[in-house]
Amino acid sequence: MAISPWMFVAAGFALTNTVLILVLLGLYYSSARKVRTTFTLGLILFTIFFLAQNISIVVLWYQLYSIAPSASGIVNTAAPYMTVINAVESLALAILVAVSLR
Repeated sequence: MAISPWMFVAAGFALTNTVLILVLLGLYYSSARKVRTTFTLGLILFTIFFLAQNISIVVLWYQLYSIAPSASGIVNTAAPYMTVINAVESLALAILVAVSLR
C-alpha cells in the first residue's frame, strides 16, 4: 500500500516541531546560563523530553511503514489525524517561541 500524502504533511509538521523545540531548548539554555533557577532547569528538561517524544513518534511511524507493511492501512487511516495533531502542536510551539523571544 502506498504512503498517504497526509503522512508527508504530518512529517513536515513533525520536522517543524523538532526545529521549534530545538529553538526553545537554545533559548532556555541561554536563560539558564544567566539565571540559575530550578524553573529554567525545568524548562530545559521539559524541552528535552518533548524532543525525545517527537523523535520517538517519527521513528514509530517510520518503523510501522518499513517493518510492518500490513500496518500501512492503519497508518494511512490515522495520517489525517496525526496531521491535525502535529499542526496544532506546531502552532502552540510557535506561540511559545514567540513569547520566549520577548
